[in-house]
Amino acid sequence: MLDERKLDILNRIIESYIASPVPIGSRTLSKESGLAVSSATIRNEMSDLEALGLLMKPHTSAGRIPSEDAYRFYVDELIPEINREDSLVERFVEAMPEHLLGTDEFYRRAVEALAHETDSLALMMMPKGGDRKIKYLDLIPVSDYFVMLLVVGDRGVVVKRMIPMEFSVDEGDLEYISQVLSRAFVGTSFDAIDGVKFVLSGKLVRYESFVLHITSLLSQIAGNVDDMEVAISSVGNLFRYEEFKDVSRVQSLLRYVEEKDNLLRLFNELSTSSDVEFKIGSENDADVMQGNSLLGRVYPLSSSKFGKVALIAPVRMDYRKSANALVAFTDALSRRLGKER
Repeated sequence: MLDERKLDILNRIIESYIASPVPIGSRTLSKESGLAVSSATIRNEMSDLEALGLLMKPHTSAGRIPSEDAYRFYVDELIPEINREDSLVERFVEAMPEHLLGTDEFYRRAVEALAHETDSLALMMMPKGGDRKIKYLDLIPVSDYFVMLLVVGDRGVVVKRMIPMEFSVDEGDLEYISQVLSRAFVGTSFDAIDGVKFVLSGKLVRYESFVLHITSLLSQIAGNVDDMEVAISSVGNLFRYEEFKDVSRVQSLLRYVEEKDNLLRLFNELSTSSDVEFKIGSENDADVMQGNSLLGRVYPLSSSKFGKVALIAPVRMDYRKSANALVAFTDALSRRLGKER
């Protein structure tokens, strides 16, 4: 357990290094901090913090810099409770025009606003822009042994699937099956398809395998509609960091996030808790994320599904500012999506 003076010194060093990546020595800290102790006392305290693994001494400087353990301690113990800033929520809401809801442009503007506010690379896992309900369903005979399934979504997307038949289907029976399926599925949201129940009776029982095949196809279509996409901000904000003056480091990070599998893996590392989650430096699995931190938080898509928003920046990112912005952003996004927290 650190005493109050050590906590104060550690906090000052971390926040100084976040603001400017310059190692800080005891004499500088004594002059700038206003601490009522000598530089020798501060130097001893810094030595103790170094022994605890919270400070490091670069080879080229007599000053100290925070370790990854220090940043972990900082976000767990030193940052005050994260609060929702109403003015920031309103700014984010304004950056998400209601008339663009559901479009790529809506999410592009949203992540750019978040990236600008936090000086980070902003990422958002979002629902794929697609139809949410079945508007029309029909079975159309193509030949004696092939039927076409036609599905139209409520935003106009048309899906066609060819279905082979084991035996010829009477056109009257096919029309009746189509009516049964339409009554069961039209108006149903794609994510509720698996929960639809209906019964085939009489002579239509012989078509059970055919109908089961159709419902399986509808589930596959629903899976495609509910697929997730990722919106990524531009990287310009990262260049303010000394760590990203090396262009190859930016290029490596970009190549990584441009691969969808990598992004899904990155998002899967985050929980579905409503709290802001911090993954600092080596706590991230990917090699390209070493030296960087990931902040994430969920936003609701429905009562049972969530999207995720994340920030990537160097380990010395401004965690306090970024966490506050992430809370405000996800609350603004929830408001725009009609899912108030």
